[in-house]
Amino acid sequence: MTLTLNSLTLSALTAQPYGYDESDTRAGLTARKWHVEGLCTPSEWQSLLSLYDTWRDTRITDADTKTSGVIGTTVSLSGDANGITFTSVPCWFISAPSGTQIGAFVQASCELVDANQGLEVLLRSDEKSTQPQLLFGTFEIGSATITLLQPPDTFQDLPPLAMTAGGTHYITGAHSITTLYQIEGYCNETNWTALQTWIYDTASNTSAPTTGSFYPLSIPTPSAENAIENGVKVIRYKVSMQIAEVK
Repeated sequence: MTLTLNSLTLSALTAQPYGYDESDTRAGLTARKWHVEGLCTPSEWQSLLSLYDTWRDTRITDADTKTSGVIGTTVSLSGDANGITFTSVPCWFISAPSGTQIGAFVQASCELVDANQGLEVLLRSDEKSTQPQLLFGTFEIGSATITLLQPPDTFQDLPPLAMTAGGTHYITGAHSITTLYQIEGYCNETNWTALQTWIYDTASNTSAPTTGSFYPLSIPTPSAENAIENGVKVIRYKVSMQIAEVK
């Protein structure tokens, strides 16, 4: 069995290295890890410490992993253990090197985790701990699709209710109301661009609007936020606007 960390190869391993770092195993929230344990020469021990120190000094300056959604600084791990081969896996240290003097050698140990799988677990755990939002399907307008956070259907232009001198009610004005859609939701960048295009083209059209078509009554203010969907960091564009159905 051999393990290579960047350019440092360790061949005098005394323990089976392959395993898993467990967060919530029932939910599949695990990541591959390697327990590195074996005898090192003094020079190998110094190289291991130097490797860790270099990684640590850069890793500590990385942006917060959950916020950035990137793995940041890693070390490359390759090896072969009991028929399991892994090549150039980007890893984080999850335990720093420790050592015990054994004669002229150092019994060294440390642990590393697959950084991509570790990031996936971090993001998915964060997503699962967030209060789930109620969703109300999607709304399609032009070539844009908006995921709805509130029911969209409402009305406007209700005919006024008036009262006669005799104290009974009657309706004034046209007995016709306008179907209105109050859009509260989000979309990705592609759909945000498509929505802007639809608003511009619809409002710029000098032809009479077609019955049953949609017309924007407001323009959404540009606003975006980070979100995690299925363990992946994404950018959501928030949409808040009113759309009327032409009569």
